[in-house]
Amino acid sequence: MQLLVFDLKGTLAHFRRPDTTATHASYPVITRTALRGLLGSILGLAEFSGESWAGIQLLAPVRTVLQELSLLGKGFLTSGPAMNRPTSIELVVNPAYRIYYHGDYQEELTARIREGRSHYHTYLGSAFALTFPRFVGSWEVPEVELTPGMTYRCRTVLPTHVVHGLVTPPGDSKLQVGRIGGVHYHYLGGRRFRGAVHLVYEVQGQPISFVPAASPGEPKVRFAQLGDEVVCLW
Repeated sequence: MQLLVFDLKGTLAHFRRPDTTATHASYPVITRTALRGLLGSILGLAEFSGESWAGIQLLAPVRTVLQELSLLGKGFLTSGPAMNRPTSIELVVNPAYRIYYHGDYQEELTARIREGRSHYHTYLGSAFALTFPRFVGSWEVPEVELTPGMTYRCRTVLPTHVVHGLVTPPGDSKLQVGRIGGVHYHYLGGRRFRGAVHLVYEVQGQPISFVPAASPGEPKVRFAQLGDEVVCLW
């Protein structure tokens, strides 16, 4: 399996949770739909379509703050230039992610990210959170099938449905595992989505040791071997 590997870093990020209105809460990691939108921006596509598999690794601890902003022109009952609605927004501070990508447009994405070219500007969830993808490499790695009952060490965010149980290795008692629920999976256009995925991650960005589920459900995932660790693509 050929993987395109690149980093996304910035000073701020905001991946809006759709179930929050008065306060705009954020997911702590970049979502699948936001990542596909970013890839589409690099390519100049109005909408990213096609097969894509991506793994997301935290390169920095998750930190968030609440900031009150004035959302000019946006309102529930009205909108326009006269509308000024103070809104509390949760922001991810100094986000840093490593992306492992396999799928359509891979050669063109590799060339554009390596050369620092993008058709549209790229951002982390919201237009005020600019980011510039940094090329890490294009790696040939083996794809692996996980064996139920065995323990694996994963460096990326994990969908919960592939996890039978988490394992705390000796000396890793300070691990902090977080859970993210109800992340949109497919973007259908027109602010419509289909499917959701639940995720687990280590708050400080450390790898997670886990035992895989015997019969994981949907959505499908793939695993690639990187040294003594695996990455999960979904």
